[in-house]
Amino acid sequence: MPNEIRKDYLLNRWVIIAAERSRRPSDFAIKRVEKAKVKTCPFCPGNENMTPPAVLLYLPSNGGIQKTRDLDGERPKGWLVRCVPNLYPALQPLKKPPTFKQTDYHTRIAGTGYHEIIIESPNHDEHPHVARIQQIRLTLDLLIDRIEEISSHSYIKFISIFRNHGQEAGASLSHAHSQLIATPIVPTQISDEVEASKKYYEKESKCAYCDLLNEEMLGPRKIYEEKNFAVFAPWASVYSFEFWIIPKRHQISLTNMTETEKNSLARTIRSCFGGLAKLLNDPPYWYGFHIAPYGMESNHFHWHLEVYPKLGIHAGFENSTGMYINVMPPETAAAHLREFVENEKLAI
Repeated sequence: MPNEIRKDYLLNRWVIIAAERSRRPSDFAIKRVEKAKVKTCPFCPGNENMTPPAVLLYLPSNGGIQKTRDLDGERPKGWLVRCVPNLYPALQPLKKPPTFKQTDYHTRIAGTGYHEIIIESPNHDEHPHVARIQQIRLTLDLLIDRIEEISSHSYIKFISIFRNHGQEAGASLSHAHSQLIATPIVPTQISDEVEASKKYYEKESKCAYCDLLNEEMLGPRKIYEEKNFAVFAPWASVYSFEFWIIPKRHQISLTNMTETEKNSLARTIRSCFGGLAKLLNDPPYWYGFHIAPYGMESNHFHWHLEVYPKLGIHAGFENSTGMYINVMPPETAAAHLREFVENEKLAI
C-alpha cells in the first residue's frame, strides 16, 4: 500500500498514512515493567475519606440499586460505582453564570464548570478490557445520571467524558476510573464537528455519521458489529489502531439510549477493549465521548466514542502544522483488531 494523505470525513484535518513505514502489530505491543504498587489507593473501598464527598454513588439494595451521595460526613461502604469531585479541579461550580471579559487582544471567562472522577469499580484493576459487563453498564448509568444533572445548569454548554488509561497516557492513579469535565464554552473540535455535520445535513438532508457508518460496515475498516452498535477504524486515523464506537440508531447523546442499547454498548466496550488489550498487551490509551453541545441546534449530530491508543508521540511536524503522521494504515489495524475483538466477544 503506498503512502497517502487523507482528509477527515468532515473536519478540515489531514493525515499522512505512512504505510511504507508501517510495522507489525507486535512491534507496537507494550513491554511491561513491573512498577511499585501504591501503598494506599484513595479510590479503593475503605479509603472513601481520602476523596471529596461523593456527589453520586450506587449501593446494592434488595436486588436493585440505591442512588445516593455522601452526606453529613458519612461515607457509605459497599458501593458499586462512585462519582467524586476532582481533588485538584480544572474547573469549579459557581452559583451564578460566568460572563466573558474581552479587550482588544484578550478574551477570558471565569473557570467555572465541573471536574469529576468516576470510580468505575470497587475492584482496583477492573478496567474495561477485563470488566464484568454489568459493571460497565453501571458506569454508563452513572455517567448518564451525571450528564442529566449537570446539563440542567444553563451555563454548561458541553460535557466531556474521557479516560486516560495507563501512566503513559496521563493516568496518575491506576485504579479503574474515568473523568468528566463540563465547560461553559464548546471546545473547538466539537464545534467544528457540529458545524461540519450541519452543512452535510443541509446539503444531503441526512446525517453524515449515519452515512459513513453504513459505508464503513461494508468496507475493510470494519472491526465489530452487533444489532445496536458498530465499530470501525476511521478513514483518516490520527493514531495507530484508533477506532470509533457509534450507535446505529441516530441519537445525539448517551441520554438518548434505550435500556437495550445500554446493554449493547456495555458488551461492545468489553469486546473491543478486551481485543485491544490482547492484541497490544494492554496499551495506554485515551478515549473521549463526542456528544452534542447543550443549547446548540444539533439534531444532525451523532454521538460516538473515539479511542486513541498511545503508541507513539506527536512531535515537531504534528505540533507545528496540525497535520499528523500515522504509520499504521487503518485498514491493516482494523484487520488485526477485528480478529482479536471477535475472539474476545466469543470468550465473554
